[in-house]
Amino acid sequence: MNTIERIVGMRWAPYLRYGFAILGPVGSAGAQFILTLELLHAVPNATFGSFSFLMVTSALATGVASALFCAPLPKLLADADEVERGAILDCLFAVNLADACLAFFLFCALGSWLNLTLAETLLFAAFAALMQIRWFARAHAYATGMQWRTVSSDVVYGLVLLCVCALMVPFKAVSLAFASFGMALAVLFSLPMFGGAYLGRQFLQLRPAALSRYGAIWRAHSSWSLIGVITTEATANAHAYIVTAFSGPSEFARIAASALLIRPIAIAMNAFTEYERPRLARALGGMTPDGVTGAVRFFRFALAAIWAVTALVSLALTVLAPRLMFPARYSASDMITGCILWLAIAGVRLMRTPESTLLQAAGRFRPLALASVASCGFSVAAVVVLLVLGGPLWSVAGILLGEMIFAALIWKSAAALKA
Repeated sequence: MNTIERIVGMRWAPYLRYGFAILGPVGSAGAQFILTLELLHAVPNATFGSFSFLMVTSALATGVASALFCAPLPKLLADADEVERGAILDCLFAVNLADACLAFFLFCALGSWLNLTLAETLLFAAFAALMQIRWFARAHAYATGMQWRTVSSDVVYGLVLLCVCALMVPFKAVSLAFASFGMALAVLFSLPMFGGAYLGRQFLQLRPAALSRYGAIWRAHSSWSLIGVITTEATANAHAYIVTAFSGPSEFARIAASALLIRPIAIAMNAFTEYERPRLARALGGMTPDGVTGAVRFFRFALAAIWAVTALVSLALTVLAPRLMFPARYSASDMITGCILWLAIAGVRLMRTPESTLLQAAGRFRPLALASVASCGFSVAAVVVLLVLGGPLWSVAGILLGEMIFAALIWKSAAALKA
């Protein structure tokens, strides 16, 4: 029986665990939402589209980091003895820093492709690189049983970003450059929450020779996990890349704006996944099939409850008070259509998230990758066809098709773990 169960009892422990898991992400996501809303109302469509596309690619970068380091981490630590765990962490700390440096240069190139100013490019690249460092720190805290460090880091990130948001409007500083500066500053202030020993190991006690150990981790876990992330990204966000490439950031801005109201669902899915993955990895070996099924069922129930609340609020706002959220240059009918499409997509995603997390916890990255490989082709093809036939907004429906195929394959792969 863990600490939470001793304090509140077995019945209420699952609810408190999920509340704890989502506390930090909700705070940081709330600040991010306010920042995005300020940009939506203050900057031209093309600038908002560029910002939204950069945020999509930044999420992809953290997804790649998750595949390379974070997803395998709980399984690697659970299977290793004390000496082996130290060697594994030496390797992952070194690879993580190299990944952050690479991210900085890649986002500089992306900013140039989007015709951003030098200040906008460098500031967003700095944010993206720092976020890579922070993402591994969050996963490490979860995997080593120090969840409170992740929550406190998220809270600090959210508070600093809220301060930036509060300053932007009165000082007439609502811009992509200032927003990027604010996000980078928030990440910098949030990193000390992981502790001086952790930061010293990440930046001052690196062992470059440990990089050679990563080959074994890559072959056993990360290669399949990375394939899964890239093809999952193609399934989930093909529209972002295709619409931005062929129709430009202005057209993508309409799609990004319509997706704003369902942000809480994505935040909950990511937060619960990061929290549950190491817990399931530690407990999976001792769980009965009924215990595994029960854990997955409660996971899905928590996500479904968040989806229902978000759906009610989103539809009420878009139908009854669309201008409360969206400026007049965004068509109300487009926002309603987009919101409905995104709610349908989010519903399918949350239904397969518990099984996806279960497969990750068990180290079964290969079936995850194969499922996303199969689904991404349908998603990309459908987005292209719908972009041509229905325009940028309706291309989102192609994502729904890919997500449905992905979910069906994930359920089939996870069935053996619950049998």
